[in-house]
Amino acid sequence: MGLWLLALLTLNFALLISACGLDIEDPTPPSPPVWVQKSLPEEWPERGIDAHESGGIYLEWYSQPEIEIMAYHVFRATWYETLDSLGDYELLASLERGSIGSTEFVDEEISILVRYFYKLKAENDSGILSEYSDSLNYMLMPAVRIFQMSPNGQSIELGSERRLSWTYYYSVEMEDYCISILTQNNQILYRDNFQPTNYEGHTEVWIIPDEVDLISGQVYRWRVDTGSSYIDRTELTGSESPWATFLFIGD
Repeated sequence: MGLWLLALLTLNFALLISACGLDIEDPTPPSPPVWVQKSLPEEWPERGIDAHESGGIYLEWYSQPEIEIMAYHVFRATWYETLDSLGDYELLASLERGSIGSTEFVDEEISILVRYFYKLKAENDSGILSEYSDSLNYMLMPAVRIFQMSPNGQSIELGSERRLSWTYYYSVEMEDYCISILTQNNQILYRDNFQPTNYEGHTEVWIIPDEVDLISGQVYRWRVDTGSSYIDRTELTGSESPWATFLFIGD
């Protein structure tokens, strides 16, 4: 008789909770977020953690299939080179799922030549957090500045020798450059990686190959990336210049 009464009271309590529009929280945490894999140097568009043209570090992860995910939380820790140690992870940003850019973030509160480590957590509609995601790390090098790039301007013509040039003043452990050229419709036209002629910093020159078909009267965008600290052809250190432009006038 006592067990029957206990079961009846339990059922009535559950019905009362349901009638009041309340749900019993599911204590099961959501699965940890998964980072988008870093793209290889020759791939376009670039994916995953990367230098950003704004001067920050770009982060990208996959949207999770669980419908109850409400937010993603980005955590960051700083590597202290002189101490050979990693600091504590601290909350950097919280992004509501479904909002614009909810699976990407640009960390602009950074310093160059400092390595940062990142982790993610997902939060469900009960406020329960997932375990940490895997960690990623990246370090920014000084970027080529827009005023150091030539030609640059929608009315500035590309010379007949098809020459792009820029000046890089910094003596850092940079391994290579990457040139990207886009059409006026922002479609990738050409992308090439090559080693600097001088790692101490000076004016670099790159000639657009003849096989790159440029249309007379069109404006093109171009950018200079730097890369270093490669593991499995994935750079862990780099920078991106702002976009420069040139006008091509053919024969």
